Amino acid sequence: MTSALLSVAFCFSAFSAYASEENIRMEKIIYSADMLPARPSAGMFKIRSTNDAEVFSSGERYFPVLLVSTSDFKSLDSAFIYRMFNEQGFKENGNYGSAYDYFVSSSGGQFKPAFDIYPVTLPSDFRNYKNEGTFITSALDILVERSDFKARASKYEKEIPFIFLHPNTRDNALSYNNNYFNHQYKLQYSAKKVYSKNGYKFNSYAFISQKAEGKASSTSSKDVNMLGTFVHEFSHVIGLFDTYSADSRGYATIGPLPFDVMALGLRNGSGGYPPTFSAFEREAVGWLKPIEITNADSVYVLNNISKMQAYAVSNPNQPDEYYLIEYRPAVGFDSKIGSSSYSGKQGKNGVMIWYIDYDYKVFSSNDPNGDVNHQRVEVRSVLSQNQESFTDFKFANKSGKSKIEGIFNFVFDGDDRVCFTVNKSKSLDKCPEKVTSSSSKGAEPVVSSSSAQSSSSSGGKESLVQNVVPKAQMRVSCGKLDVEVPMAGQKSLRFYDALGNVVKSASFENSVASIDISGWNRPVFVRIDINGNLLYAKRVELR
Repeated sequence: MTSALLSVAFCFSAFSAYASEENIRMEKIIYSADMLPARPSAGMFKIRSTNDAEVFSSGERYFPVLLVSTSDFKSLDSAFIYRMFNEQGFKENGNYGSAYDYFVSSSGGQFKPAFDIYPVTLPSDFRNYKNEGTFITSALDILVERSDFKARASKYEKEIPFIFLHPNTRDNALSYNNNYFNHQYKLQYSAKKVYSKNGYKFNSYAFISQKAEGKASSTSSKDVNMLGTFVHEFSHVIGLFDTYSADSRGYATIGPLPFDVMALGLRNGSGGYPPTFSAFEREAVGWLKPIEITNADSVYVLNNISKMQAYAVSNPNQPDEYYLIEYRPAVGFDSKIGSSSYSGKQGKNGVMIWYIDYDYKVFSSNDPNGDVNHQRVEVRSVLSQNQESFTDFKFANKSGKSKIEGIFNFVFDGDDRVCFTVNKSKSLDKCPEKVTSSSSKGAEPVVSSSSAQSSSSSGGKESLVQNVVPKAQMRVSCGKLDVEVPMAGQKSLRFYDALGNVVKSASFENSVASIDISGWNRPVFVRIDINGNLLYAKRVELR
């Protein structure tokens, strides 16, 4: 599923000051597809198709944050804001971590954003900045002249995504402009053009209030806005859509409310524990590729979502309609899901079965769950006890039919993993033993077949140790080791001798690679990882 999220994807949540946790009013602006560029610059273009969109969600990336003051409203302390956005293990104000911690956790270390905080003081009162585009470009005019910005500018994208933190509360800002709720947008719309000055270009941005409701005049760091709000709106910048929707009164009652940061999960733990990205969102921004369930005779091991693993059950006639199975225990940012309840929907930790029906035109409205009778992003069930099952794999599009009957016989192995079968008559009372050795400490099977497998090819004898990606292959031919791993991302390959010493290493980005091993005449253990997680391992005996 290729990613997909539009840089013009617009979340636009606003919360009434009087709204209770059970009944929260949301304000959402829906943009029609004709406002979107023919090719989005970030996010969900065509799920599960070739991802040719430009995204800002991998590696070390740098984003300017404009910490704005006006003559009548002062900003919060820039050192505190820097820490809240960047400090590893940040724990103040009831937060589990910083914005940096959140995205590193959600991406399994694949995305490490640095947020550069630039205090900017505008000369007029807040009420004089009634036009959003003018408000933002006035601050950018000051930013691009700063020496510290110029010194950092080479680290930014050619067209710089950024965050604009105005010095008011959301509700108070709305009294000046009814579009001043927290949202993501583009200058090409709000200012009628992409900002360009001194060789710098700015377009996509998040517009967010610095301060918690009722604290417009405060300059105390304890009165800062929720971490969940900052994370939610910045997630739009890198491409995600909202997954909540509202009823006729404007209250958020629809969608995976406590489970998703792009819904009301941003408020979990009073906004300090936004749930990490779902498997759907991780796939959408290119961090995770789910493993399709195909073998009915296997025992499946499902790792904690932090290990960047999920299973898929797809509609064979419509690949953009599918179920995702992920394990999300109550740890870290996800530890408040079970204590959150919104609009009558109680959160729960465990194995989540998500239903996804992706359609670009529907998602581009930023309201994929607007049809209460056809939810396109939905948690269908959460399993949390041994021996539970789920069999309701039903598809709506093109008469699709699941290849498996269901998932059965769940066994929970602490917070690390769960195991299950797709054959209800196959008994299972414990997870397979974890694979450990001097060369693969902590590795474990994800798919454990009921029978041992082996294969041979010219030039060598190969014994399968572990295959996490079912379609992965490794074979020796003509003095080379040919490797195929159909999964996105930078992969590392290591060769170990019998004592566990690394004797050769290599890395590759594509799904195939060929490594010269001519002249070798001894057995080796070969392991392929991505972000430290085992994908494939074999003992290869050369001759």
